[in-house]
Amino acid sequence: MTFSLTNVTRVTWIKIGLLLAFLMVNVALYKQSSQFQMVVASFFSSLPAQNVANTRNVTGSSPPNATQSPASFRPGNFTTDLFPLTPSNDLSTIPPKKNPTHIFKSKKTLAHSTARSAPYPKVMLEKHPFLNESIVNPHNFNYRIFPSFVCDPDSTELVIAVPITRSNFEGRKTVRETWGSFANTSGNNAILVFFIGSEHDSDSEVQTKIQNEAAIFGDILQEQYIDSYNNLSLKSVSILKWVNFYCPRSSLVLKADDDMYINVPLLVRTLKGKAASSETPSAFVMGSEQWNAHPIRNTASKWYTPYTMFKGDTYPNYMSGTAYAMTTEAAKLLYEASLRVPLFWLEDIYITGLCAKKSHVTLVNSDMFSYGKPDASGCSFRNHISGHRYKLEEISKIHKELYDPNTVCERAAA
Repeated sequence: MTFSLTNVTRVTWIKIGLLLAFLMVNVALYKQSSQFQMVVASFFSSLPAQNVANTRNVTGSSPPNATQSPASFRPGNFTTDLFPLTPSNDLSTIPPKKNPTHIFKSKKTLAHSTARSAPYPKVMLEKHPFLNESIVNPHNFNYRIFPSFVCDPDSTELVIAVPITRSNFEGRKTVRETWGSFANTSGNNAILVFFIGSEHDSDSEVQTKIQNEAAIFGDILQEQYIDSYNNLSLKSVSILKWVNFYCPRSSLVLKADDDMYINVPLLVRTLKGKAASSETPSAFVMGSEQWNAHPIRNTASKWYTPYTMFKGDTYPNYMSGTAYAMTTEAAKLLYEASLRVPLFWLEDIYITGLCAKKSHVTLVNSDMFSYGKPDASGCSFRNHISGHRYKLEEISKIHKELYDPNTVCERAAA
């Protein structure tokens, strides 16, 4: 059988077209591969650093979907865009769809989901092998109240996170007026957020008062877990989750209880000094480190822990939960670890002990953090970052004296 020249030309052009289509499909697939992402990441990592946040944070996360209002989140830098740490299909991480100024979400609870492994780039899995592990503890609680402000990715440096009982209105008022007021000065590049849980009766008088308070100050984040002492670990995970998705380009995170006094300027100077050291890992937690603590097996104790909850005889080293601070990179890694470590009810041991051990986040002890009660005076806090168990009037007294230029302190004995 013979073909005319026209038929041969037509067949040739069809073959060429099919070959070009095949090549285009393969190029598109290659661009989506993790190998391509690693090549791009390697290129960007070789560029000069622009600021502390970009050079220290190598594990940034981005919000899990693209439906969020542009006013509530700005795209991150290249580390944020290339290396999302958390699976995007986990419903627990879906941000509010409403504009942040609408802080009251629907009472409808998000459905629980089965989180799958995220397609992490190979370079991330090599650096943080625990990310290969399955999620066993999805933090899938719905937001009921969300802060009304936006965490500016270009200016927010410090997140002041205060876990507090939902009904402690006076405690929040005192923190806002004293050490939390550090966030009121724009030049300090800080934000203050109170983290609370909920209760069974969502229409109670207390909840109404909380909603009114949130409408005025816009600094409350509430999730739908029961607000109780046994759920403090959930509250701390709530902090890490919010930082991970809504303030991922901040530099530092402080977690402090409401009965603390915190010398925030001294804290910031200390953290920056430590982070600037070439010997300090980029992901670290600073606080009062606890060594060789043992589970209490006495059933009469407030901290009774049965073998079914913790089988070991010694806890890993951890920071006193009264107050500790960390780099944002550490907060992101601790959040990822919390998804993969079974929940444990003692939050400081869980977050800074078990999760820090899982994610290899470094603990840095500082004698300036105290879980005791230094003298309730401004002079005492010239050299202290934190103190514990203060009454509201003592917190106000310390703050007033510490910032009073007329306060005279006796020189400490040599």
